[in-house]
Amino acid sequence: MSVERVGVFGGTFDPPHLGHLILAEEIRERFGLVEMYFMPCNQPPHKDSNNLTEAKHRFAMVVAATLHNPGFVVSSIEANRKGKSFSIDTVRQLQEHMGDEVQIVFVTGIDAFINIETWKDHREFLDLCHIVVVSRPGHGFEEVAKMPTWISDRVVDLREGDLLPQEQLEQCPDGEWHVFLSDAVHIDISSTEIRERVAARLSVRYKVPDEVDRYIRANGLYRSAGKPRETAS
Repeated sequence: MSVERVGVFGGTFDPPHLGHLILAEEIRERFGLVEMYFMPCNQPPHKDSNNLTEAKHRFAMVVAATLHNPGFVVSSIEANRKGKSFSIDTVRQLQEHMGDEVQIVFVTGIDAFINIETWKDHREFLDLCHIVVVSRPGHGFEEVAKMPTWISDRVVDLREGDLLPQEQLEQCPDGEWHVFLSDAVHIDISSTEIRERVAARLSVRYKVPDEVDRYIRANGLYRSAGKPRETAS
């Protein structure tokens, strides 16, 4: 049976920026993914959501940011979910919708992955999908070696060996799920920096897509960094 693979890229996207898009496209290409699903969340489980921009705005900005890439899909699964968004609930729901002929490749940062034992139903999560772990400032892949063996034994370091990421993925036997350490390009742009620049009346051109820049200005977002950025009506 032919298997298709789709990526899942979650986050607050407050706001989405070019670093998000470049990383998502590189992972999609490297791993031969049919589509990359962006999952803007409503309430993240491990972050303070009090200062988050309202979900409807973050969702709309991700839609605007991904509009011109047919390989990008924006899902409302997490944005519409009441309460906190847990990755396993998202993967379960997406898998149920897509069926067994589609495999999910979940993208996360090394800073989040090393804390996976704090995730909801983390053992089951590791048996539901492949995971691609990308680098993050201040965290190195060597931290994975300190994790429990039952986790580290699943790890495939893509910086080693001669196989391309897609070839490594295709060699995984059915029913086996792995964690891939990827040295995908990291663009030094952060959502925090963008919010601060907007609040300081500085340009964010070349940091966010033009469509996102226009949306931010049209809706008066991030005018005061460090305070609640939108009050739900």
